[in-house]
Amino acid sequence: MSSSVETLDPEDKEIHRMFQHKSKLLSLIDNKFILNYKNLLLLIRNMCRSGQLPMHPTDYLCGNDLARNIYKLKYYLKDIEGNLVDKTPEDTFARLASFMAAMEKTEEKQQDWAIRFYKSLYEGYFLPGGRVLAGSGDLYRLKTLANCFVSLIEEDNIESIYKTAYECARTYSYGGGIGIDISCLRPKDSVVHNAADRSTGAVSFMEIYSLTTGLIGQAGRRGALMLTIDVKHPDILRFINIKQNSNWVTNQIVEQCRWSGKFDDAKLKEIERQVRENTQVRFANISIKVSDEFMQAVSEETTYGNNKILVYKKYSRTSLHQTLQGQYQHYSYAIPSKDIHNYELYQQFDTVEALQNYLQQKYNKQFSNNLLNGVENRDIFGDVVIPLENEECDLAIRYAGDFLLYFASKEAGAVKRLVKARQIWDQFVEGNYKTAEPGLIFWTQMTDYSPSNYVGRPISSTNPCGEVPLEDGGACNLGSINLSRIVKNGYTADAKIDWALLDQTTELLTRFLDNVVSWNEILNPLEKQRTAARETRRLGLGVMGIADMLNQLGIGYDSEEGISIIEQVAKRVANVAYRASAKLAEEKELSPIFNYELYSRGPFFNEILDDDTKEMVREKGLRNIAILSIAPTGTISNAILGFKNGNKNYIGVSGGIEPIFALYYTRRSESWGNKTFKIFHSTVQAYIDLKGFQDQAQNADSEDRLTYILPEYFFRTAHHLDPMKRVRIQGIFQRYVDHSISSTVNLSEAIEPETISNIYLKAWKHGLKGITIYRDGSRYPILSVDGNKNEFQEYKEKIFVVKNSEGNNIEATGDTVLKLPDGTLTTVYHAFKQNKLDKAFVGVKCNE
Repeated sequence: MSSSVETLDPEDKEIHRMFQHKSKLLSLIDNKFILNYKNLLLLIRNMCRSGQLPMHPTDYLCGNDLARNIYKLKYYLKDIEGNLVDKTPEDTFARLASFMAAMEKTEEKQQDWAIRFYKSLYEGYFLPGGRVLAGSGDLYRLKTLANCFVSLIEEDNIESIYKTAYECARTYSYGGGIGIDISCLRPKDSVVHNAADRSTGAVSFMEIYSLTTGLIGQAGRRGALMLTIDVKHPDILRFINIKQNSNWVTNQIVEQCRWSGKFDDAKLKEIERQVRENTQVRFANISIKVSDEFMQAVSEETTYGNNKILVYKKYSRTSLHQTLQGQYQHYSYAIPSKDIHNYELYQQFDTVEALQNYLQQKYNKQFSNNLLNGVENRDIFGDVVIPLENEECDLAIRYAGDFLLYFASKEAGAVKRLVKARQIWDQFVEGNYKTAEPGLIFWTQMTDYSPSNYVGRPISSTNPCGEVPLEDGGACNLGSINLSRIVKNGYTADAKIDWALLDQTTELLTRFLDNVVSWNEILNPLEKQRTAARETRRLGLGVMGIADMLNQLGIGYDSEEGISIIEQVAKRVANVAYRASAKLAEEKELSPIFNYELYSRGPFFNEILDDDTKEMVREKGLRNIAILSIAPTGTISNAILGFKNGNKNYIGVSGGIEPIFALYYTRRSESWGNKTFKIFHSTVQAYIDLKGFQDQAQNADSEDRLTYILPEYFFRTAHHLDPMKRVRIQGIFQRYVDHSISSTVNLSEAIEPETISNIYLKAWKHGLKGITIYRDGSRYPILSVDGNKNEFQEYKEKIFVVKNSEGNNIEATGDTVLKLPDGTLTTVYHAFKQNKLDKAFVGVKCNE
């Protein structure tokens, strides 16, 4: 084929210009891969033009403005001047298919898999994550194809802190995001051996990583950052409140405004809020890594109050009073916490005297009055341990809710601080209620079920959305099966799941993502990231469109039948993906760190996979140490084909394992006489078109009126579901996911704070690794459709006098969070509405 651009088909000239461009990328890649890619790309494009491969006759996106903008702004390949090289989704699919197939070993396999990848992408059976879509085959720019990474702060010193900041910057420059855990850094006021004398604490260094994230551009976007801390770290309360308590920068700006004399107190308060929200750790998501030890303490205090004395049988005879961070232990993997399965609740007492009498009579043990006072007599789990020489266990004694904050190292000494678990929990819930942050990660569950922890690659934090826990340098390589497209005869009496197609797509996507990892062995920014890609070969294979699938089957998202199907899909995908990885290990090469004896000790392998799958893994090994993850798919779910009716493509599906967010949103169009009309969720619009209900749907003046034309199960949208049912659904799916799930429970603005507390507690008890809760209005103010304020919003603007738990009068708005004497959390608004005024210490209103 001639290399002269002038003699080529006009549609291929821009492609050839790209291959002639001398970029830094070409110096990193073996030329044989570039030639493979070039030949495959031209082959696929020619096959599309000749009709051998499918192309839409007019517009693949069928006029979907949102999807068109997503492709144009985010995913279409651009030349070095920013001109579009990709013009249609089919161009993007051809580029993706060719680039991934270029990693196959023979020309025959390369062509075979390029064609298979293209067909599956065209049919909307799957889409990879955004970094793969944007970066695959772009020879103009050096980009990673991994969405996000984790970097470990290696040691508790300045050199390591700033080395990690560099790793952030370099990763962002290649298009990736990053997760960092700060638990290894000593707490505030710890000893330091330099001019400072005392440390500013772990939390103070969060701004370094946040500012680095904001500074490095990524073609119109910025890098994503997750900052985590262990709940046992003594700086935990400062971490929780980092975005709510004004720092010196915010205070200085407010003081400058005050000195100007141009702002009254109300304006100064608003200035303070705006500056705080837009400066303090502005470019980071923050999450707490909570242990089973902590969650049990919260559950204790919630159940028994904080004065009940609890006696546990302790079946582990080891008693730890110190465990230093150092050569053999790194706190970012976890500050040591108790294994709650070694403890069994045995007795409860209201007074120390009753406990003393019991121990004397039952075990002939003396118990001093002051043993439960302070931390001196507690182990690192906050228990007073009473050895029982002739028994099968010892006794561990505590007040309900006792929790010991702990940090110890040779350099910084030991910090022990005894607190009540709900002191931390309530501040977390209040922050989550007000600002949707911090998030929560159930770290014990996450580490116990992490396959890589059993082969010497322990996880230390998660990617910014929380769905992939990672080792130092590890990356998430994301792609999602579109369940909306695996239904045969959707919206008919003959609708059913095409299980064979689901299996084929799962196998295909496993191979596709494994080829992404092979590219990232070359393209990842840092050497440790390239090493991690070679070693763990992590995949992030997930699903989207689950709500659309159930709608096409005529089944409610939260119905028992729907939940049963969700579990069947999750189990099927997990086992097929693991078998696919075993086949790839046999065909290509297994992961260099795979060791069956070690790997098979992991609970995910033991408890979840079928016997046939386990046997295949035993025989062939695994190419990928961990495989499954449910990402939010917020962008790609809006760009993928959801339903086909002839040449009419309906673009967009529900994200991840979420319900459909809303049946429709309203849009005003000047070209239609400035009229407002409804934009329905794509697969809902497909149903409306199939049934001929277009006019009735547009003319329905409320959601209630839509019930006359749409099936009842369509209305199982995000805000109509029982949040506890959502937790149950995620818990069922989580069993079959070796990484984690990013999923959001949407709550109304007027929800009571204790409901948020209860959802998180239930999520822990259901074995979730993490869950996100978003209360309407917690980040962005909202109004009703007609622009009027509802009752809760009116209360938010009123000022009340509230007598707090110390007996002091404070001013509060209607949404101020209060703690009732029974330990539950409420607001001023809920206290008035539920007649809890005396319990909530609510006084008189200042203005009505």
